[in-house]
Amino acid sequence: MRIATWNLNNRVGKVRFRPGAANAAVALDVDVLVLTEFFPQQHEHRFRSTLASAGWDQQLMSAEPTEVANRILIASKLPLAQLPIELPTFDQQFPANLVAVSLPSLGLSIVGVRVPAYSGKNAPLLRQAWEWLEVSAASLAHTPAIILGDLNVSTTSAASRCGDHFRRILESGWHRAAPSEGATYFGHSGRSSEIDHVLGTSHCVFTDAAYIKSSEGFEYCGSSGAISDHAALACQVDLQLVP
Repeated sequence: MRIATWNLNNRVGKVRFRPGAANAAVALDVDVLVLTEFFPQQHEHRFRSTLASAGWDQQLMSAEPTEVANRILIASKLPLAQLPIELPTFDQQFPANLVAVSLPSLGLSIVGVRVPAYSGKNAPLLRQAWEWLEVSAASLAHTPAIILGDLNVSTTSAASRCGDHFRRILESGWHRAAPSEGATYFGHSGRSSEIDHVLGTSHCVFTDAAYIKSSEGFEYCGSSGAISDHAALACQVDLQLVP
């Protein structure tokens, strides 16, 4: 199957929602799509209906929080089921940015995630979020599983930004779909970085990984009129038996 993740840059409604984002997501032409920073407000029904009409009729969204928070939507052409996983309870932001599903037909678990950009008085919560991610990765490490989304960290991030947690996950049997070139985040200053990732256990073989900045006339990122400030990250996933 083919899978993709894309940060929509909705920023809890602080950025104008682009209705064309749904058709841009369809243009990615994947089997499973994980959309992060999802906050379409009054556009949600139309957005989800566009995906469903195009074949992504299996949809699960992260739990609704008791405070304003970005969320995650997973849309799939393959049947989805909720994955029983214990969500963190230390705040309302992180659970709203998590959704765990399974693809029963493939025996594959998928965790869609966006690590909130904790700062100021909430900065200590970043480490708690990564502690949860590291424990969850360990619990899934011996099964076919994928963790993907906007992790807000790169492979070279400092320990203060929890790069140490990220690197430990990659050293503990997980690997990353790594396009040969490019980036996923493009800031206003021209700065770019790789902070969106697709991680898999040893059961998952990733090929044809690519950062997608435009497709079929849609500008995902990198220009003043782009839908988001993130490129989509897509790759082919094949499952293999592991002794």
